[in-house]
Amino acid sequence: MKDYYRLTEIQKTNISQNLIDILEKEICPSAETITFICNWILTDRSEKFKAYYDVWDNVLKNFYPQTRPLLIRSISRKSKHEYIASFTKSVFSAERFGERKGYWIICETKDCLLSDIPIYKPGSYRNTFYPLSDVLKKAKEKGGWGFSERFLNTYSGEDEYIMKINFSFMYLLKYVDHNY
Repeated sequence: MKDYYRLTEIQKTNISQNLIDILEKEICPSAETITFICNWILTDRSEKFKAYYDVWDNVLKNFYPQTRPLLIRSISRKSKHEYIASFTKSVFSAERFGERKGYWIICETKDCLLSDIPIYKPGSYRNTFYPLSDVLKKAKEKGGWGFSERFLNTYSGEDEYIMKINFSFMYLLKYVDHNY
């Protein structure tokens, strides 16, 4: 039987708030948050369960990012489902994860965040993203924060961002490999 990653509602709330505070208040992540980040990065989509998505959903509703990168996600097939997923701003990473086939989801974040600008009310953001790569870069700069050196060296360069897929402001493009 598989061992599912479970969190209580209090743990979900604490991890969500800690993830927000890391970037907004420059505080260190808690041990629970470090475990959550490591588990998120080290598991594929088929192994991610409700606890992960509940935490990210809460973070995305309450965190308003300061940067506006172009974000890309590789997917193997077309899907209209909305779900929380990892994006990157690196074409190299998107190409590698997509194994040079399938589709790319492209999001121009400055456009998708325009509809949230007048709100500025945490808890009601709809189209935000979370720059997980910034957390890992800060950890690397500040002595590790409890992450292993190997983990930081391996994953801090991935440029990972967490965002809900929403095709009302994203583009779905077929990947074409021109290397014949």
